[in-house]
Amino acid sequence: MSKIIALHKPLTDAATGAPVTHFVISQYTVVVDGTKSQAVLQGYISAEAKAAGKRPLAHIAQDVAGTPEGDTLQWLYGELLKVETGDLAGAAAVLEEAPSTAAEAA
Repeated sequence: MSKIIALHKPLTDAATGAPVTHFVISQYTVVVDGTKSQAVLQGYISAEAKAAGKRPLAHIAQDVAGTPEGDTLQWLYGELLKVETGDLAGAAAVLEEAPSTAAEAA
């Protein structure tokens, strides 16, 4: 199963007016009493900009109910996809590409 590596959601950065579409979790907090978790995402102009080492233009903090089970990042991305209000509502998952094999290349 492919892993979620980012979220895609076209937004405009309020401070610069620049388009921001690619959001990656940069840090998270888990409240140990089980009530909520928070993810902080860095927003880039594009996936290519992030891959090229460009700086993020935006930061979004988003609370989600509950605490993670298993892979924390995958759980958080999954919960963020369920958000119905706020900047990330309606975001799409960006999946890790499967490594190419020699058979596929031939």
